[in-house]
Order: sequence, then structure tokens, then C-alpha cells
Amino acid sequence: MVDAWPAALPQCFNMGFSSGLGDGLAEVTPDVGPPIARRRALAVTRPLAGVMRMTAAQKAALKQFYEVTIDMGALPFNFPDQEGGTVLVRFAKGSQPTWLQTARGIYRVNISLVVMP
Repeated sequence: MVDAWPAALPQCFNMGFSSGLGDGLAEVTPDVGPPIARRRALAVTRPLAGVMRMTAAQKAALKQFYEVTIDMGALPFNFPDQEGGTVLVRFAKGSQPTWLQTARGIYRVNISLVVMP
């Protein structure tokens, strides 16, 4: 069974988010002429990134979730969809949550995810 985003953490990107469409194209560059593109797959991941405001306790819970529950970001998990419901996501390759302390005990947390097909 897939783990879920902890209920103790914010359930949406409360400081803004960005999303997009996945890239399901394959491109070949011939010896002569322009590159040729074709659809490679229907099931592609799409990006989802955003910023959350968290307390020190929430930051600690996020760190525990990332390091232990989802094995340093290797495992997928259910995340609240920004438009309702949930989506299956994992942390983007080479991306870990980062934070900036904006006030005593308050953090601005950046998260980059990929939505799984």
C-alpha cells in the first residue's frame, strides 16, 4: 500500500504552486533536415512544484516523512491534488525539500514533485 502525505502537514501549496504537462515525445535528428518527433508514450509524468509555509514541528515531520517513510524520496505517495482529490506523486529526481527560515519557527518550504501516470 502507498503511503499518504502526513495529515499534520499543510494539505496544499499555501504560498503558490506551478504545474504543467508531461513530455511524451521522442525526437530523432536525421543526417539532413529538421528533427523528427513522434509520440513515445501516453503515460507520462508531469511536474508539480510549490511552496508551503510550515512551523518547525511541521518541518521536522516533513523531514521524517522524506527520510524514513518514503526512503529519501525513492517511494511514491498520495498527495492532495491542488484541484481536489489526491494524486500519486514522488519527489523529482535530484530534488529534496528545501527550506528557508523567514521568522522564528516559521519556514518557507520548496517542494518539487512529479505526478505519476
